[in-house]
Amino acid sequence: MIAKTFKALAQFIFRYGLAVVFIWLGLMKLKNSEANYLRDVLSNSSLFSWMLKYITAYAFTQVVAYLQILIGVMLALKPVARKLSLVGGVLATVILFLSVTMLFTSGYVWLAPYGFPELSKLGQSILKDVVLLGAAMWCVGDSA
Repeated sequence: MIAKTFKALAQFIFRYGLAVVFIWLGLMKLKNSEANYLRDVLSNSSLFSWMLKYITAYAFTQVVAYLQILIGVMLALKPVARKLSLVGGVLATVILFLSVTMLFTSGYVWLAPYGFPELSKLGQSILKDVVLLGAAMWCVGDSA
């Protein structure tokens, strides 16, 4: 009885907690201050720095913001739109996977004088994305 209750509660929190995180972070990215922050992050990544030649940090931030809000809404729609929720889960998985790769492709995530395992504030922020990635992957499996 307790195991079933905890499992059901965990599944609810996994899906709707992830939806809230995506919507909230998307809304925060609509602020201009996020563009400056993301420009610094992208410019210090060997994987993403090339993008700044083709798109401004502000434009990139706006695209990511609206995409995150859309993903959060799609994840939350599982009871009424299972396929749409599946797409949201796949998109969340892709975004979070790309975020987690920053741990390995950006020197900006480590405190320079100390190296591994000392993470900067950005590194600490990205580290949580490992767990969120697992939640997104679970949402894909749950919606499929």
